[in-house]
Amino acid sequence: MTDAQENFDVILTKYKTAGEIAAKAMRTLVDAAQEGKTVLELMQLGDEAVEQGTAAVFKDKKMSKGLAFPTTVSINHVVCNYAPLPSDEASKTQLKNGDVVKFQLGAQIDGYPAVLGETVVVGASAQNPVTGRAADVIKAAHTAADVAIRLMRPGMLNHDVGKQIEQSIKDFDVRGVDGMQTNQFSKDNISGKKKLAFGGDGSSRPDACKLEENEVYGVDIVVSTSADGKSKSDDAFTSIFCKTNATYLLKMATSRKVFSEIQKKAGAFPFNLRALEDEKRARMGVQECSNHGLVTPFQVLVDANASAITAQVFFTVAVSSKGAIRLTPAPTWFDAEKVKSEKEVTNEEIKALLATSVRQTKKKTKKTADGSSAPAAA
Repeated sequence: MTDAQENFDVILTKYKTAGEIAAKAMRTLVDAAQEGKTVLELMQLGDEAVEQGTAAVFKDKKMSKGLAFPTTVSINHVVCNYAPLPSDEASKTQLKNGDVVKFQLGAQIDGYPAVLGETVVVGASAQNPVTGRAADVIKAAHTAADVAIRLMRPGMLNHDVGKQIEQSIKDFDVRGVDGMQTNQFSKDNISGKKKLAFGGDGSSRPDACKLEENEVYGVDIVVSTSADGKSKSDDAFTSIFCKTNATYLLKMATSRKVFSEIQKKAGAFPFNLRALEDEKRARMGVQECSNHGLVTPFQVLVDANASAITAQVFFTVAVSSKGAIRLTPAPTWFDAEKVKSEKEVTNEEIKALLATSVRQTKKKTKKTADGSSAPAAA
């Protein structure tokens, strides 16, 4: 094993540890997604689970640990980044049976992030399955995710990956949401140079690039029942920001206090204003910080069609010569008994791809009587 590979194996352990913590927090959220639960209660539950999980590992090491992405609770036509502040009336919104809810959160260990997202339907079960368009869009998202993870191999062109993901959802009569991207991850960074996207009209596609071994990506699959998958921002509820490397001498004392708190508490990863000491001051101060590029807002996106249903699967994965290494465990809520769509993949190329294994494994050999090797019996 080379020094570089050995070093990456150490890094992978940190990614995987973060992934397990994030997944445990996600399972807590999924179990809590019952009728009457409020958006704020769920966000707090997710964030606390991640913070507690990261605090419990690598206790003897001095390293950064905590949230890589704050918990968001995006319902029905809301696409992503929905995390209203406690003072917003929207934070008191209660889940209703039949709501299609997208949870997203992330954990980081020593700056190595693992982010995941899952879609659930409130009140659904094997006895009360999801049907119709909600079932179509959820099944399509999982199908696309199953295709995507099989394509995350060295040498694959990002545009080719995007095209095959688009093919995988066509039979479900849904669209990829415009503006959503899969980003390369690295230490202290969830928005690297390499990106891939699918859906939309293609006008905002990222620059062409090839996937390389030992790269890590946050694969974001978001699909919609709307005809064109167009999204728009809803700035009224933007509460998540991320510090940049830009510099600027802030004029307002409030802004300087807020930015100083951001530097201490949030570090390199996105944070919710709710995590700051004074919400009112945070709202005021972050505006000047944002206007001068010291922080980047993570805008709330909604489907332009208010009657649309959107579904998401988000996973973190490492590119490997033997196939993708899943750094966040597979979603646990979705299964065929709970989500009953009448639509199926008919594209032969996609069906063949889905029939392959994510990881290639070497077949064991056994010695024959004459000393030669032969494949072992399955």
